[in-house]
Amino acid sequence: MNENANLSRLARSLGGAGFALMMAALAPAQATDVWTGPLITYTQPGAYDPSDLSTVDPIAADMWFTRGSGKPPFNAAPPYNEPSYDASSGSPQNSEWAFGNLSNYASLAYDTWGNVIGGEQGGDLSATLPNQPLVMHIISDDIYLSMEFSSWTQGGAGFSYQRSTPAVVQPSPMVSITSPAGGATFAAPASLSITAGASVSGGTVTNVAFFASTNDVTNSLGAVRAAPFTVTALQLAAGNYSLIAVATAAGISATSSVVNISVVLPIVLSNSVPAVARGQFSFNYSANAGLTYVVQRSSDLSTWVPVATNLAAGNPVHFAETAVGSGARYYRVVRQPNP
Repeated sequence: MNENANLSRLARSLGGAGFALMMAALAPAQATDVWTGPLITYTQPGAYDPSDLSTVDPIAADMWFTRGSGKPPFNAAPPYNEPSYDASSGSPQNSEWAFGNLSNYASLAYDTWGNVIGGEQGGDLSATLPNQPLVMHIISDDIYLSMEFSSWTQGGAGFSYQRSTPAVVQPSPMVSITSPAGGATFAAPASLSITAGASVSGGTVTNVAFFASTNDVTNSLGAVRAAPFTVTALQLAAGNYSLIAVATAAGISATSSVVNISVVLPIVLSNSVPAVARGQFSFNYSANAGLTYVVQRSSDLSTWVPVATNLAAGNPVHFAETAVGSGARYYRVVRQPNP
């Protein structure tokens, strides 16, 4: 599509006054990017599930293509965050469509999915949509790509299609969770910062999404579009969690290795009867393996001095120190808060 056609369409949608204001503030347009690279196939296994990345095709940072049950597609990417198809908002937002070949992208007539292909009452798309060449325009990035559906489940969920990729083959991003460390243990309820390192050769990582799985259920912890790639998981209940991060750059995604952590119900702290033997003062205290405890000492029950910090390896934990000096000495154990 040429520039005059783009402006004409915007003029019709905004009206004269709005179009004039837009033109006054219009920044220089970015270069059009026509994706003529190798075709890839995406198959949606079922209805959109924000906790299951396989139900979304992250085509670009501003376009996560997906659909719900019995509905046309929508854009789940931030900042659009569409929960389902909505014809009145032009779903999938940030896109426009035309039937035709990518080689003719500049001369095609583009409009919303509902106007070009069909909305909720658009007929049986399982019969009319497959094997029809389409061009999708991602408006925010001025990207044009080909898309041809091979299947469409009418009245249910799921579809399959082939789409083009960037003309220059992009390397896959690299991503890993850098914090917390694998095997770390936290006290419930746990609010944790989860950080990932992500990069791509010669480009920019435009989104890192975080997920946590426990008891065979995967939940989204959020997504970050620029470094530092950090999210906060709030009030995690006791359980074992598998964490992953998914980085996206130029429509290509990569998944980190799994980091396993544990969240445990804290044991009530208690001490055994202390003992003095062979010049050693000692006692045991209850602990959760993997949590950190500090033994503190005081001579007046007012000022407490840490004398030992211990990452508990099991329960109970043994503490001992040389029994020297005169006067009263008091001891207590404090569990450290989650980092």
